[in-house]
Amino acid sequence: MPMHVRAKHNELRAQTLSTLRDTQFPRLIFGQLRLPAAASYEVATP
Repeated sequence: MPMHVRAKHNELRAQTLSTLRDTQFPRLIFGQLRLPAAASYEVATP
């Protein structure tokens, strides 16, 4: 896989993880999301 393709893929993955962190972490902290539910949460990959 060419380096620029890998870099773009990594950039998209980092963006997805940042979005999940920003949306799900506050819910976890405030008790709105339980760990078993978080473990079964699946992310659609682009």
